[in-house]
Amino acid sequence: AMNEFERKVISQIASLDNIAFWHRNPSRKPSAFSINGFKSDHYPDFILITKSGTVILLETKGEHLSNPENQSKCHLGNKWQELAGDKFKYFMVFERNPIDGAWTVDAVKRMVGML
Repeated sequence: AMNEFERKVISQIASLDNIAFWHRNPSRKPSAFSINGFKSDHYPDFILITKSGTVILLETKGEHLSNPENQSKCHLGNKWQELAGDKFKYFMVFERNPIDGAWTVDAVKRMVGML
């Protein structure tokens, strides 16, 4: 199941010419992919693969999901990207007013379109 904002984001990004496929990441163990954190694990909403082989983790945040935990998830995802290497990207996407280290849908579409 997806909320309206998740559906909007994945529809726009998955339709880019350079996306080979995408997967809805389950929100909890045992079959979900997570970024292991010190206090808690982070389960990004989507995993995408570009035709050039870049792995993208995508976390969507509609306005109704604005909370203090978002900053730590965003920091964890960005640190994962930094340590994982050039072929791995992380984007936290907000409907409006992204927090520090996160993006808007339009910005992510531009960046993903170049990968």
